[in-house]
Amino acid sequence: MFAMKYFISNVARKVYINLLYNVKTLVSNPEWFLMRKISRFHLIRDFVKRIIIQSNKLELLEFLEKHKSQKSQIFLNINVDKIIKNLEKEGIFQGINLPTDIVNNILEFALKTNCYGDHQYKFGFLFNEREKAELYYKRRFISAKYYNISQECQSIKEIESDPVLLEIAARYLKTKPLHIGTLMWWNFPINSEHQEYNKISSSTYHYDLDDYNSIKFFFYLTDVYINNGPHVYIIGSHKNKKILHQLLRGRISEKDIISYYGQENILTICGSAGWGFVEDTFAVHQGTRPISQSRLILQLNFASHDYNMENDWVNPIRLQGIFFGDEDYPQSQK
Repeated sequence: MFAMKYFISNVARKVYINLLYNVKTLVSNPEWFLMRKISRFHLIRDFVKRIIIQSNKLELLEFLEKHKSQKSQIFLNINVDKIIKNLEKEGIFQGINLPTDIVNNILEFALKTNCYGDHQYKFGFLFNEREKAELYYKRRFISAKYYNISQECQSIKEIESDPVLLEIAARYLKTKPLHIGTLMWWNFPINSEHQEYNKISSSTYHYDLDDYNSIKFFFYLTDVYINNGPHVYIIGSHKNKKILHQLLRGRISEKDIISYYGQENILTICGSAGWGFVEDTFAVHQGTRPISQSRLILQLNFASHDYNMENDWVNPIRLQGIFFGDEDYPQSQK
């Protein structure tokens, strides 16, 4: 009897929290709320995309003409035609890699800048002081996110405006691409039974709803192999998604993935620091749990419309952190 009451109470609590969230987003950003509800369906998504593309043809041509003479200083010898062909067919392309000096610059920035445990503004700490921070905050962190990185890291800012990435985004989206957000975060090795893991981590199969028409670039900033959190992508699922997966966007089991899409279409992406790939994240994908080493990844998001929901900007006044240095006791930072 007690177990049944607990189960019912827990379900009721989740329904209540979800209802509050939906009401809040409907009031604060109704356009984004509607997109999130209907863009999961292929028929609706494709219909809206066609309208967007048709109404932005001239703007796209002007954009491509303006940028065709610009040369990338970061990504050399990139075959954009091949990338677009792969994206259209499979939803993903690997091999858009960052030079070593850019990777080192970003890593240097990451190691001297506060990241925020479990994406909460009040849990700031330096990566190399994570263990001390966990003792101080009395909690284990499974991930940590950076904020305001475009304003603070010149190398990241240069990547965002790179002409090769802009051309890829424009030609795949078939509209003038809008940069709607850049994110950078750590995933830390942790016991998979940790009760908070699935609340914070994206380490279960899912798909993203950032716009009716969007694309993301990912760059590993640490070596990523099978035991430290490789990204996994389901080839072709950006165009072919199970009806049930469209109706219920919640986390999808691996058994269901294999049964519907086939083992041969499960792509596990490993690579050394700097390895880059671009994908349509409307496809089913996941970031797996690191087992042996922490993973640092950079993500750039482009879309046809900006709902102002994907950027990492936070008023610095809201960010709180601690700094240990050579001491065992922390100094507060604001």
